[in-house]
Parts: sequence; C-alpha cells; structure tokens
Amino acid sequence: MFSFAEKDLRLLKVFAAVVENGGFTAAQAEMNIGASTISNHMTELEQRLGAKLCQRGRVGFQLTDKGAVVYEAAKRIFAVIGDFTGEVAGLRGQLTGSLNLGLLDSAITNPMSPIHDAIWRFNQRDNDALVTVKVEELHVMEKLLLDGQLNVVVGCFPRKISGISYEYVYSEKQELYCGPRHPLYEKDSRSINVQDLSHYRVVSRSMWMQTELPRLMVETASATVNDVLAKSFLIRTGSYIGFLPKHFGDAWVTTGELKSVLPQVLGWSAAYYIATRKGHAASLLMDTFLKDFWAALDAATIEQEI
Repeated sequence: MFSFAEKDLRLLKVFAAVVENGGFTAAQAEMNIGASTISNHMTELEQRLGAKLCQRGRVGFQLTDKGAVVYEAAKRIFAVIGDFTGEVAGLRGQLTGSLNLGLLDSAITNPMSPIHDAIWRFNQRDNDALVTVKVEELHVMEKLLLDGQLNVVVGCFPRKISGISYEYVYSEKQELYCGPRHPLYEKDSRSINVQDLSHYRVVSRSMWMQTELPRLMVETASATVNDVLAKSFLIRTGSYIGFLPKHFGDAWVTTGELKSVLPQVLGWSAAYYIATRKGHAASLLMDTFLKDFWAALDAATIEQEI
C-alpha cells in the first residue's frame, strides 16, 4: 500500500518539471541536476507508485494514461502546499508564497488594463511572493482556477460556470478589421453593405464565435485561432476579415496594415471580469493583490461601462 512520504514531494517536482519541459534534457536546466539523476528520480517514483508514468526513448517523451493522472494530482498537491504556505505566512503578516495569475492575452496587450498597475502596486509592498502568469485559452484557465492552480483570472467570459465568482472590471470595444490586400481596404465606407460581408472569409476565436459570426451574417468561420496575435496575423494577410480589440487593431491601423470596417455599425463591447474560485482559502497574499487590483482600477482612465 502506498504511503506518501516527504521524498515523494521531491520526486513529484522532478516529474512535473519533466512533463512541463517535454522531456529529461529540457528539465535539466530548471532542476539544475543532470539527466542521469532525473532518470533515477523518475525510476524511483515509478517504483514507489507501481505505475509506468511515461515512455522515453528514440520516439521522445510521452506521458502514459497513468502518468497523466499522477501529473494532475501532483499539480493539486502543489496548489494546496502553496495555499498552506500563504495562509501560514498571513498569520505572521508576511506576503509570501505563490501568486498565480491567469490573463487573457488582450488584458495584457491593453496598456490601460488595471492589471499593469495592480502588479506594480503589489510590488511596492515588502513581499517575498513568487508571481507566475499564465496566458492560456479561457477554458484552460477556468479549469486551473477551479483546481486551485490559479488564484485569479482576468479576462472575458462569454459563459459563466458554477464554482467561480466573476466581478465586472471594464469593457473594451471590438471592431472589424481588414488588411491592405483585402477588397474592402480601398472601399469607401459608404459603399460597404453589411449584407455583402458574408461573402468574405472570416477568422474568429472559439470563445467569440457566437457573438461575432451573426454580426457578419455567416454561420461558420473560414479560420479559427486561439489568441489575438494569430488573429491579427491572418487578418493582415488580406485573406480574412475579423474582429479585434480596438486598442490592438488600431496599433496596426496607424502603420497602414489594418483598416477598421464600419466601426459605428459593427462595433461591439467585450466585458472583462476578474474571476476567483468560490470558497477559496483565505490568503493575505491574494487579499492584498485583489486590494491593489481594485485600487488600480479606481485610478485607471479606462472606460468601465459597456
């Protein structure tokens, strides 16, 4: 019967580093140990758990089904330890432990987003926190938040799910753009008919398809992306039209690489929220960051109404 011991935590950290770096060789730099030592640790962990965790060899590194289960469980252990460290430090009035943030890409690229100032304010305090930032697809960040691997997520949430608390932060206008080689680029706006837009290829993001496609009177997208940079790239090729956050699209407009199409007719606002897990453990670290976030929002000039 398996009984968790202190050394198992060390072995799990090595295992997690191997998984997250895609193999033994890449994990060496992070762990600052040699490949042979990593291999020995992995063998010991597999022996203790009685399960093969990964396949390794000429075909490269690959998790087994049991390895994937152990990896997910290990991440939950690390999250609980992080919470414990933060709670105990909070009892002493210390800002220490892990602060794990999930950010939608457009919350980072917008210079007016309060997240910039919030992090600055937090780091004006005496703290020994380890701040990590993940930029992932929305459904991934929601799962990490529910699993306790993220403390806070700032982004757009077209759908709300149970177990997560959402607080409205601000809204940003989204506009339709095209590139210089697209037929719409040289057209006068007065000659562009909304009904005609359905004839062009559209690029959309999965989280926004139900919002964007009906505005263009199309049922399916010709291209899909999972981040704003990829979306702008495809639009700039001249092959597609698509919506972008105004702050992001307008940066390309100034260089002549994009044009906004019928913004007064097609523009719409995306609401940004700050999300936390319901019933999360009390933490001085997290409470302090949230306090700094709301202070940053109060001081911001960003439009807060849709």
